Amino acid sequence: MAGLDLVCWGEMKIHAYRIVPRGNITLDAVLEHLSALSLQQRLRTVSDVQMRLEEGVKQNNGWLLDFGMIRHDGPGRASATTPIADFDLQDDEGFGQETAAYFDPGTGFMTLQYNHYGPRQGRIQSYLYRFACALAGETEADELPEARNGFTLVPVLKAEAANRLDRMGIVKNVEISFFVPGIVAQQGNTRQSLGSLLNMPLLGGAENVRIQVSASRGRAGSLIVNHVRQAVTDLLGLRENVAQLSVVAKETEDSPNEAVDFLEARLRADIPVPLGAGRRYGRDARLQALRQAFETWRANGQLR
Repeated sequence: MAGLDLVCWGEMKIHAYRIVPRGNITLDAVLEHLSALSLQQRLRTVSDVQMRLEEGVKQNNGWLLDFGMIRHDGPGRASATTPIADFDLQDDEGFGQETAAYFDPGTGFMTLQYNHYGPRQGRIQSYLYRFACALAGETEADELPEARNGFTLVPVLKAEAANRLDRMGIVKNVEISFFVPGIVAQQGNTRQSLGSLLNMPLLGGAENVRIQVSASRGRAGSLIVNHVRQAVTDLLGLRENVAQLSVVAKETEDSPNEAVDFLEARLRADIPVPLGAGRRYGRDARLQALRQAFETWRANGQLR
């Protein structure tokens, strides 16, 4: 209708994570430190890309966060009637992508926006590790699997899948398929379960790998259950690069086998968010959606 501004909406995908400190430095302390720095002081290079905390505000005991990533190669501007052309950027400017988060120190849970082009869980974890090192009086460095500082962002599962994972007594079969370049680009604990495999010369130049591991045929034959649980947890943190993660297991010898697709088991919300005038999803709207997801999941007892 003439004279009215139409608001466009899109759905923002949100996941939940449990924040597990790997040392004495809390995420709350890291965020207090980070939020007091200037934008330039917050900038770090993680996996060859610059990123920083764009916004960090503590409100009602919860942290409203927005992480930004600056890429110096990106798309062109286009229309239906003109050729694709460059954006008019200064030499020190790039293309920015944002990923918002809400962190509740009281429960230790975080809700995180999924932005395919922005900072994801693994990169954010590695970024926070650097500042945890600084607060611990240690030299900043790339995150390694045995890192004693920083935090592990553990994906939260839906209740039914989490219960199945906890109850597994005998694991008969595990199937995994993943995108090799994406996994290799990860740092630290996020690629720990696949570390030995990724170092195999056979995988040089490989793009996709599919693995099937089966236990012996006897009724009690089982893969090592604790190792399977850890692998599932680690690989869920690499979700965007994992195409298949299924487990066939049972509680006891006499129980029936149950197949679980853990890629469909992550706690997830899709919340409508309005598109702003600049064709970006506004920060306030994204943060509101993240807090809404947290409050709903907490009220329903789904954060565990």
